[in-house]
Amino acid sequence: MVMIFVLFFGRTEGFAFDINALILKDIKGDGTLLDLRNSGVISDMGIRELAKSRLLRKVKHLNLKAHEIGNEGAIALAESKYLKNLEVINLNQNRIGSEGARALASSENFKNLRVLKLWESSIGPEGVEALAHSEKLSNLESLDLTGNGIGQEGIKAIAESVYFKHLKELKVGKNNLGREGMRHLSKSHHLPALTDLEVHDNQIGPEGVRWIGKAVFLKKLQRLNLKKNRMGNTGIQILSRFPVLQDLSELDLQWNEIGEEGAVEFSKSKAFPNLVNLELWGNNIGEEGARSIRESENLSKIKNPIYSSSQ
Repeated sequence: MVMIFVLFFGRTEGFAFDINALILKDIKGDGTLLDLRNSGVISDMGIRELAKSRLLRKVKHLNLKAHEIGNEGAIALAESKYLKNLEVINLNQNRIGSEGARALASSENFKNLRVLKLWESSIGPEGVEALAHSEKLSNLESLDLTGNGIGQEGIKAIAESVYFKHLKELKVGKNNLGREGMRHLSKSHHLPALTDLEVHDNQIGPEGVRWIGKAVFLKKLQRLNLKKNRMGNTGIQILSRFPVLQDLSELDLQWNEIGEEGAVEFSKSKAFPNLVNLELWGNNIGEEGARSIRESENLSKIKNPIYSSSQ
């Protein structure tokens, strides 16, 4: 007998769907890719039925963004008999919570996982600690924890984890890290593969920037997002003297209260010989600051336009 569940669209009247018909409509790549972003809001009830479907046996890439999935749905995914081949899962903008994160962290289904997206999923510091202590997640290459309120405890757990040695991309923007969070991160000895780091919107200030400069593991970093961190001229001057970012090709410093003095100082820096993209929108570096960067021999590889202000 075919299982039926109710699929809710916001607060409107529900519609009954055959779960297998829904899967068949969106499954691609010979059964390896299932993208349900455009299938209404499934919620925990629908996820429980989804997790029981044999049609998931080949699925490697699963997109469940914005489906109002809570801890019950996360547990169902973690316990599914048919998700053993997962490599990429997108759970952005759900309500996973710390309990759901613990279920994911302990699941046999995630042993081959390379990409885990949990942007704005309410997992908090306890949820991050569960992920960081999970041997099951030791093959992760990309982890998105943007907007989860992980705070200093959460970033410390990541920094101290012995299971993230393959992690290449770490996104921890909008997490109230502050300068102390950067201090914890800078002391990590377990992130040797990291090439992409996002710590935007964390109010780290100049002292937080200083701690980043002490992080030896950042030597392979190619992309750094420091947008909206109240760095000011002091912060960019500290950044200009970093010895560890020689391979950096992309640097985002938008909306950081940087003025002309900071821009001129940065233009003299020899710390970024491979920088191709420098984002400074939202600062007021003035004509002199913009010109100094555009004409800098040290920053001659930059290809994007540099403007004098945010106006």
